[in-house]
Amino acid sequence: MHQIKGRRLVVVDDSIVRGNTQRAQIRMLREAGAAEVHVRISSPPVKWPCFYGIDFASRAELVANGLNVEEIRASIGADSLGYISDEGMIAATGQPAERLCTACFSGVYPIEPAVVRAVGKHVLETLPGLGATGRDADGVPLGMSGGAADALTRP
Repeated sequence: MHQIKGRRLVVVDDSIVRGNTQRAQIRMLREAGAAEVHVRISSPPVKWPCFYGIDFASRAELVANGLNVEEIRASIGADSLGYISDEGMIAATGQPAERLCTACFSGVYPIEPAVVRAVGKHVLETLPGLGATGRDADGVPLGMSGGAADALTRP
C-alpha cells in the first residue's frame, strides 16, 4: 500500500445513509497508512426515509438524522467532511427543482405517504386503491401497475 502510506486523501461518495460504508473505507485507508482522509459527498445529508424503493425505511437508520456535519465526520472517522448544498445539487442536474424528488434531503415528498403506520419502502405499493397485482417472495404486495409489460405506456 505504498501508494497510500503518508498521503492526504480525498474520498468522494454519492451519499452517506447509515455511515457504515464510509467508516469501513476510512478504517482501511488509515490501516494502509493514510495520513489524512477527507470525505466529500455529492448529495446533501440524507435525513428522511425514502418510500420510493430505496432500502432505508426509518429516520432512526440515517446517520444525518439528529447529527450535524461535525458529528457525522467524527462518527465516520474522517479528518473533514463536506456535502454539496441542496441548491448546488439541483443546479448540477440542469433540471428545475420541481421536476426532482429531494424528499430524502428535505422531508418534502412529491406524493405524501398516506399511511403512517406502514413506514417502509413498500408503503406506496400497499396503499388502498392502487391496484396491487400480486405479492413478492416475502409476501409484500406488488405494486401500482402491471409490472414491466406496460412500462412504456404509463407515466
